[in-house]
Amino acid sequence: MHRSLFNSNDLIGSSYFPQRPSSPPDNQLQQLNNELDRHVTVSTRDLHEAIADLTLEERERLQAQLRQSQKMASIGTLAGGLVHDFNNLLQVIQGYASLIMERPDDPASVIEICKVILRTANQGAALARQLLTIARKSEPKHDTTDLNGLLRGLTKLLSEVFPEKVTIALDLDAKIPNVMADANQINQALLNLCVNARDAMADGGNLLLRTRTVSGAELRGRFCDANAERYMWISVADTGLGMEEEIRRRVFEPFFTTKEPEHGTGLGLSVTYEIVKNQNGFIDVTSEPGHGSTFHIYLPIPKEPAALAEVTETFEDTKPDRRAEHIETLLFVEDQPRQLQLMQSFLKGEGFTVLTARDGAEAVEVHRRFKDEIAVVILDLGLAELNGWEAFQMMKQLNPQLKGILASGYLSPEVDSQVARGALSGFVKKPYQPGELLAKIESAIRSA
Repeated sequence: MHRSLFNSNDLIGSSYFPQRPSSPPDNQLQQLNNELDRHVTVSTRDLHEAIADLTLEERERLQAQLRQSQKMASIGTLAGGLVHDFNNLLQVIQGYASLIMERPDDPASVIEICKVILRTANQGAALARQLLTIARKSEPKHDTTDLNGLLRGLTKLLSEVFPEKVTIALDLDAKIPNVMADANQINQALLNLCVNARDAMADGGNLLLRTRTVSGAELRGRFCDANAERYMWISVADTGLGMEEEIRRRVFEPFFTTKEPEHGTGLGLSVTYEIVKNQNGFIDVTSEPGHGSTFHIYLPIPKEPAALAEVTETFEDTKPDRRAEHIETLLFVEDQPRQLQLMQSFLKGEGFTVLTARDGAEAVEVHRRFKDEIAVVILDLGLAELNGWEAFQMMKQLNPQLKGILASGYLSPEVDSQVARGALSGFVKKPYQPGELLAKIESAIRSA
């Protein structure tokens, strides 16, 4: 049965609303229901007529707003589980930090405890990055996408927040090539399907995600526009309630839902349909009452196999092979005092002279005073007064040779573009290990 991702927080009955009057007689209730049905029918017809009158640009903008709104609704459905898991991670970190304070004179114990803290922090960082990937607003960007890797990451997130009575399994074809797609939007579409599957299995069940390849000729019997030679097939199958044929035919219609009004608006699957369509793909569903549902997504595979997705750097990958002799001056800009103190101490220990600033405006002023000495500036993107990118642009006007590295929780399209063009020397994703930043700094210095 169709399950939308929208969950409204109904305020009826709260202090924001006046006291309800006593219930009217049955005949008045019937009249009210008939009037409400008439208004809903008229409103729905007016809505479709209004959409039909929109220009192509207006429709695209409306679809983008709808997708973003639906993303935030998806995160809302996961929020309770995420809070629980983040609290568990923080509890582990807090507990092991207390053990270090109790046993400061046992080096072997301290090292082992620090390893546990680092692993736990990395778990939290991975979870936060996955959420940012889902939530961030971005323009469609077709790029090399490793669908198996995307599914593994999504499964890891869902395993943290779905009820234990829902078992999640993967059946991935290791030989499938990458595709050209917007990974962020595909991730959102798959999340929609998985959350719908979870809702269809209120008493528990199995969720299976699979990947295979199929020929375009095989698909053209169902999708006449399937012109690619090969397609990637992704299926999301559940053992839930299933759907009657009449419902199955309508699941991708906007605002169609079988849920109660307070539990959904019927946008989840319509958004998924639009996302797949925008990737030049196709989607359909097979289902029977009492036998679960399986959603099938087909994405075209390029004639020339896409290159393997770039592997994210780890601390071990970026750790310098040897300690260099540093004589350069750095400007480190960060509004979080503990992070500022930590990195200032670390970079001084590596031999750098380190100047600091707490916001964008202060950073510009410090640079103005020491512009002939500063070799590299490291800025947090989300600074007060001026953000990191704005502050760096002002510094570059005074010193065009200045090297800049930005730090943030996610790589925005604007920053990605500036790194690609060489306007920035690098980007480091928060939270990062000190060695990761050191490698970026040394790379910037070598490129001078």
